[in-house]
Amino acid sequence: MHTRWFLLVLIFLFQNPKAKEQPDIEGKYRDALTFFLSAEPTDLTDSLSIFLFSEIVSADDAENIDTKILVDSYEKLGSLSLIKGNLNDAVSYYRSGLEFQNEAKIPDSLFFGSNLFIGETYYLLGKADSSIYFLEEAEKLISLKNSKEEASRLFNSLGVIYFESGNYSQSINYFTKSKNLIIPDGAYQELEPYYKYALFSFLNNIGTSLYQLGKTDSALHIYSQLQDFGINENEVYSQLAKVYLKKAMPDSSLFYLQKIGLPEFVNSHSYQNQLAEIYLSQGLLDKAKSGLTKFLEETESPDPKITDFKLGKTYQILGKIAFEQNDFQNAANYYHQSIIQTDGFFAEEDIFKNPVDYSVGFATFSLVESLVGKAESFIKLYDSGKNNAHWQAGIATYQTAFDIAAHIGSFYDNDEARIFLGDFVLDAYQDAVETLITHSDSHDKLSLLTQALSWVESSKSTSLNMGMRENKLKKISGIPAALLQKERDLQFSISKIQQSILVENRQNELKLLQSQLTDRRLELSRLHNEFNDFPEYLSQKSINQSIDLKHIQESVLDKNTLLLSFFELDDRFLLFTMDQNEIKMTEIADKSQLASLVQEYQKGIIGYSAGEKYVSGGAGYKLYQMILGPIAEKMEQYDHLMVIPHGILVDLPLDSFEKSASEFLIADHAISYQYSVKLLESFEYQSFGDYLKAGFAPFYNNVWKDENINLPRLPYSREEINSLLGESFVREEATKQEFLNSVSEADIIQLSTHALPDPEDPNQAFIVFYPGDMESRLFTHEIYNLDMAESSLIFLSACETNFGSLSKSEGILGISRAFSFAGCPNIISTLWKAEDKATAYITSRFYAHVEEGLTFGEALRNAKLDLLNDQKMAQFHHPVFWAHLVLVGSVPATTYFDYLPVYLWIFALILLGFGFLFFKSRFAVKDVSK
Repeated sequence: MHTRWFLLVLIFLFQNPKAKEQPDIEGKYRDALTFFLSAEPTDLTDSLSIFLFSEIVSADDAENIDTKILVDSYEKLGSLSLIKGNLNDAVSYYRSGLEFQNEAKIPDSLFFGSNLFIGETYYLLGKADSSIYFLEEAEKLISLKNSKEEASRLFNSLGVIYFESGNYSQSINYFTKSKNLIIPDGAYQELEPYYKYALFSFLNNIGTSLYQLGKTDSALHIYSQLQDFGINENEVYSQLAKVYLKKAMPDSSLFYLQKIGLPEFVNSHSYQNQLAEIYLSQGLLDKAKSGLTKFLEETESPDPKITDFKLGKTYQILGKIAFEQNDFQNAANYYHQSIIQTDGFFAEEDIFKNPVDYSVGFATFSLVESLVGKAESFIKLYDSGKNNAHWQAGIATYQTAFDIAAHIGSFYDNDEARIFLGDFVLDAYQDAVETLITHSDSHDKLSLLTQALSWVESSKSTSLNMGMRENKLKKISGIPAALLQKERDLQFSISKIQQSILVENRQNELKLLQSQLTDRRLELSRLHNEFNDFPEYLSQKSINQSIDLKHIQESVLDKNTLLLSFFELDDRFLLFTMDQNEIKMTEIADKSQLASLVQEYQKGIIGYSAGEKYVSGGAGYKLYQMILGPIAEKMEQYDHLMVIPHGILVDLPLDSFEKSASEFLIADHAISYQYSVKLLESFEYQSFGDYLKAGFAPFYNNVWKDENINLPRLPYSREEINSLLGESFVREEATKQEFLNSVSEADIIQLSTHALPDPEDPNQAFIVFYPGDMESRLFTHEIYNLDMAESSLIFLSACETNFGSLSKSEGILGISRAFSFAGCPNIISTLWKAEDKATAYITSRFYAHVEEGLTFGEALRNAKLDLLNDQKMAQFHHPVFWAHLVLVGSVPATTYFDYLPVYLWIFALILLGFGFLFFKSRFAVKDVSK
């Protein structure tokens, strides 16, 4: 009571002019700041500062008050409301202050705090779009602030936002940047207490991001460090419990979770959800369910309209439990509630409805997971009751999950984050396709097969498709040339730093380079956010592009092309075939046997010994019978096979499969490959003489050797580039810079050189130019930044250019994919180490056939057949010498003349013949001597 009375007396003194003359505005402002900045703030000091700041902003003559004082007063009122948990009041105050932002003569830096704090407030309200907008506005002003502490707070907040939206790779960059700004060098024990707590927070955030990325060992390493800090041990135990649960070690997870003793921690959403997930993984369904339902009863919000995305996980776990108990109706209900809580804007209680506003939100992965769970529950309900409404709802909910994932992915600003998202969603695509296939007999089979193929191809190479699409949009969406040049400069800078890191051994220099790399990546991220300020670019890139299979059939595939699309399920493969008229599907049932044959085939190639004779009837023959045997009759109608592989089939050269004991598939078909139907387009072939051509042979008579690599001579490489009949760059002329100069000019480029893949880090794979040192290596991360949209073909006659790490959704992540990302429509690359002489032979014959007018696919096939039919090259007839070359490319463009029936050609020739005779008799020169 004493404190309350004292406060009222003070208020009275400020309000009553008879007690005391009203102080001027500046005096009030100084007093308000004094209370606000109190060394030991209390409810009293906060109340006094609120009272004084409120009087300032509500003064009758507010228009005469210094705008800087008004803006700061609104900001302080917002912060005090935030401290007291009045989030909506905080937003209102911050917005009032930001209304002055466009007034002249007010420094922009004054609005940094309001943008930062309102962004953080919107995060607490679960409004992702607004939070991201204001935090990015604050980021634009950070260069005007000379405060590492404020910058660190901003970057940490952005890290949280990127984390919550599922862009975990970028969140690590922001957390790292935030840490580097304020944490001094030196051992942890030497830090001041404030910096110890700050370092704990940053490392905890980074560890959580690594955990989400599935890098559990790296996360464990960080949490082991944090255990030694002796700070917030309960948080560390919770994180360790999460990691061990993800590693499928529920007993270890429970051990760490039960070490937590604080009641406020035990009674939190996080703890109860973790405990339920552990019980669920142990099969203790009733125990998991009872704990969560009791927790919900005790923490139920008094206002059912208020959503909390943290509760979304609770309802999702209840959905999983109900599904495991075959209680599919309740499972669907729980998942629906999870969607409402997680989305934040979707409030439809009708279980048959789904979100339609695909805005960027928090807990993206959790939202997609709940949608998929709801879809699976609907399908189970259909199976038990045959209610068609359940079937339609299940299919529609799957599609909503895929649409939301695609929309969110379009706003991610790096390939790694998109690949991770694509791999995550692939499991849902597999479930959805499995659902369609297993129900195809009870529904319109053609419709279901078409939908299945559409989902199959939508699941493949989503990141590559988005990246290529954005590269095209940047050129036509009104983004200024200066910003595009800035992007190229930053990408070049990032590449240079990455190269420097590879050769730097000094720890201090490495730390500096890593810090610079983080800075450049964040600067590039901010630039990409600026691109989103251009409406046409933003609207076009966020359009969800569905696959129009009818268009592919009618406008891309020609009558001589059969498309083969493979799709890996848990226990088997599906093979879809599509031509201009129909879509069909066959199943490759025994996946384990198929995997064994693939391994046997690859072992036979990799384990090849010089002089070893090819033995027919082995793995190559068995693979043909198992994979292609069921469609052999169908394939006979086509000259060209366009193959879209998946899973364990991604790096298999089908042309080396044996139709019979003595006949390879290449004898009947030209075969090319593509990453997804989404990337298919027809390609117009020019006359070979019209192409601008450039060939590079840096190791024709040059060698390079250092402590890391040995690059021998490639004596036949000069023969390869000479067969191109274009500009040739040999030895010291074949530099990286000459290649970069040629990229924007040449239609066809031949690289006859060395390449080294890096399955651990595909971005560090490289192609080598003269002389062979670090500066002459073209890394994959540099290739991604090239512009090859105007090129026609790049022939990578180098070892393992189509080899790298395997992504479930993207396929092989290597050099070949990088050239596709750069826009090159046709790439010939290698699956394994190439033999110089045989590859030179095929290359020479390839260009000869292109010069004759054949398509790239036909030319490559004929070049390989030339080798197989040339007895002088008999020692190179083993598939190891020719099957390594594969074409990833476009479908040959259909011409009108392809469709003319044979009799029309004959009729046309007859008319031409009669026309010639008529012309000769009518206009022949007469002999006047007779």
